[in-house]
Amino acid sequence: MPVIKEKKVLVSLLQRMYWIESEMEQLGTWEARIEMMDENLEALEVLSHDSDLHGSIVEKWMIKANIEVPQTIPKGLPKHIFDFDGLSAPEIFGSIQKYEILAMNAYKDIRNAEAAVIEELLPDQKDRADFMLDMEKLIADEEKHTNICKKQTQGFAKVMY
Repeated sequence: MPVIKEKKVLVSLLQRMYWIESEMEQLGTWEARIEMMDENLEALEVLSHDSDLHGSIVEKWMIKANIEVPQTIPKGLPKHIFDFDGLSAPEIFGSIQKYEILAMNAYKDIRNAEAAVIEELLPDQKDRADFMLDMEKLIADEEKHTNICKKQTQGFAKVMY
């Protein structure tokens, strides 16, 4: 994994991750909930609710670091991340799984940023320690989400990480 060596790269990644986490609460996810039942719905709700929490965690650190919380889609992301129209449950979870893996790897990149970059972003040592604990939680949650998606796709799609 590449090491983040510049504050602007870290800032951009945090903004993108905030946006991706926020997308799970958008209309496409709610539309998918209407179509799903039983175990599929429960799994989608876990992913959606956790993403809402993750968005709040990323937003907390952006505010603490005086980073602008994006109100529009950050550069480099597709206009609609989640479009589930006409997809079966395994296809929906296969689509989500790609972003869960992307999120997990992004949080690993953030965690592995050079210490000086993290210090520039968060000068207080306690804040840096808490930030790293939150990144570890996000990584663990995204790994859990990837496993939820794998179970729901029932072999429909293979995404390697």
